[in-house]
Amino acid sequence: MIVARYAVSDPGKAGERSRLLEEHKAYLHGAAIRILLSGPSAPPAEGKGSTAVVIAEVETLAEFEAFSAADPFVRSGVYRSIDLFEWRPTLGLLLEGL
Repeated sequence: MIVARYAVSDPGKAGERSRLLEEHKAYLHGAAIRILLSGPSAPPAEGKGSTAVVIAEVETLAEFEAFSAADPFVRSGVYRSIDLFEWRPTLGLLLEGL
């Protein structure tokens, strides 16, 4: 199954986010799940939190939930909001590789 995480950073946690950035990246690179795409959005507007998306292929949503919960950004509360969901893409060039 294809799953996605859409996360919005808490602007008040910018220092914590900067401090944990390398640990967060290492966690993603060493993930036991198959991450298809991951990355931040364009820089946010003034006073708004930055956003980031992770798209992965997993066996169950619970597997993805456990992966997300262990992310250093999630553990430290860097994200103000996190949405996890199954995604069912039906069109696009990237589908050929799935």
